[in-house]
Amino acid sequence: MSLGLTIHWHGIYQNGTNWEDGVTGITQCPIPPHGGQYTYKFKITEQFGTFWYHAHQQNFMADGISGPFIVHSIRDPLKRSVDFDQEVVLFLADWYHNTSETIVHNMLTEKGYYGTPAAPSPNSALINGVGNWNCDKATSSEKCVQKKSHIQFNFVAGETIRFRLINGASHAMFYYSVDEHTLNVTEADATGVYGPSNIHRIKFHNGQRYSVMIKTNKKDAGKNFFMRAQMDSDCWAWVANDAELTALGIINLIDGSEKHHTSVELEDSLPRTIDWKDEMGGECADLNSSSLKPILPSRVPKVAVGTGTLANAFGFQVILTGELVPRGAASTPSNATSANGQNPSSNGSSPRRLVKKQVQIGDDDGSNIPNGKSSEQAGISRIGGPPPTPVGTIGKFFVNNITWLTAPYQPILHDLIGSGAGEVNQTRVSSVTFHTPEWYDLHIVNLDPALSHPYHLHAMDMHLVAQGKGVPNKETLSKLEYDTINPLRRDTIVIEPASFAVVRILTDIPGVWILHCHIGWHLAGGFASVVVVQPERIKSEFNIPEDNLELCEKRVGPLDQIEPGVRRRRIKRNSLVRKLKIQKD
Repeated sequence: MSLGLTIHWHGIYQNGTNWEDGVTGITQCPIPPHGGQYTYKFKITEQFGTFWYHAHQQNFMADGISGPFIVHSIRDPLKRSVDFDQEVVLFLADWYHNTSETIVHNMLTEKGYYGTPAAPSPNSALINGVGNWNCDKATSSEKCVQKKSHIQFNFVAGETIRFRLINGASHAMFYYSVDEHTLNVTEADATGVYGPSNIHRIKFHNGQRYSVMIKTNKKDAGKNFFMRAQMDSDCWAWVANDAELTALGIINLIDGSEKHHTSVELEDSLPRTIDWKDEMGGECADLNSSSLKPILPSRVPKVAVGTGTLANAFGFQVILTGELVPRGAASTPSNATSANGQNPSSNGSSPRRLVKKQVQIGDDDGSNIPNGKSSEQAGISRIGGPPPTPVGTIGKFFVNNITWLTAPYQPILHDLIGSGAGEVNQTRVSSVTFHTPEWYDLHIVNLDPALSHPYHLHAMDMHLVAQGKGVPNKETLSKLEYDTINPLRRDTIVIEPASFAVVRILTDIPGVWILHCHIGWHLAGGFASVVVVQPERIKSEFNIPEDNLELCEKRVGPLDQIEPGVRRRRIKRNSLVRKLKIQKD
């Protein structure tokens, strides 16, 4: 690559190895471009389940730098040959015809990406790196070879199959289904659960994982069925006219004498099965958390010892000020003309804009949050405004009135160790600090009136004890029912517009841990904050390995550079899903 890179291990605690968490500007400096190397070294001792890895610099994961990371254990309550016969990992992703560098650069300019700062529409969906796009929509300058191929899986008819579903997309919320087969939900992120059964399809957002099981029928030997990974365009501000929203796979049911295999090849006969008829779209929300009960129970204290608050909004809550047009109509964004004189999506056609539902948050819902810092009080309000937008923050998201400015060669972690500054630079990122290894409540507040966001917290399980509408003030908190007996625990949750979640966390792993939106374009736009755990132990006990520190000495560019910054050369695309070599001690 011609740009620096870091890799994050999504869902892994990194207990004792905070510097291996793989977040540029937070826990490490980037691996140098043009052949630079770094080996991530960490132990996994108390975890098992479905995880994944991805680039954590700008939004390079949109360029295909991501993949599954599965941890098996005898402690997993879901047992092969008992609960299921075979398992398959399905890595669902969205695909863009422009590089992430090009998209991010344009999103953060006054003109925007095709006339808007909103996160872009993907061009197609992928299952394990395989998808289809209609070459008839290609421009004369684009090389496109039509291959009507789908990923295929062969299973013995009558078997129960576990599908580990990973949403590795940069923007798309997916619906997954298998024609004529119902799904039983058995895992949420890396937590085995008693979940909904006999459902037609499951929806899940960026960064989330589910395991679902299907029971095949012996009588169906010789038949084949479509599986469908369908992107929900209701979650986007606009949709490219050339977008292919569905990726298809094929399940072939065979008798026991044939061999299991997976292949990608031209089909002589496609399935004739049809999709389920139930409606998709609407609210971009999680499965109901009350329907997901952990198999291995956990109990959290009825009362937390303290509270922190992180509240986000887009552009100081100056949101959706552009013209909105009805669904199905095309818009012509200003300053969005392609070389052939047309208004482009990826192929030169104009994007469609979708009307988004807006939810009002009152002006008198509590007190304002100090810039960058967590409120000690429960009550907060929407960010007053619009105040003057700081220079260089066009198209940015803010958390507690601060947009994350990534200084790749000045990691936040380095400020808190040894002779560092000893505190988080509040001009670069908002933060919450918990000094002791106890149970705290984190109020995560989505002030956006129209956007749902998937929030991912590194290193800690979020025990989802309560959710509410509006903001968490004295009145709204008093009306909540707290679930402290075996609540759902996961690392990525979705919070709907003008809503909040109360997550109870055990702060027993010292470190600087990022909390961010897992829509990659939002993260690249500054949608991040940090949770600092036990800073005194960080300062006195952390010894970052030399090979990690040496990455900072190999910097490319000035020490004080901010990313995303000056546009660089375009990234050359390689494989859709890249395989990383992981060294084991």
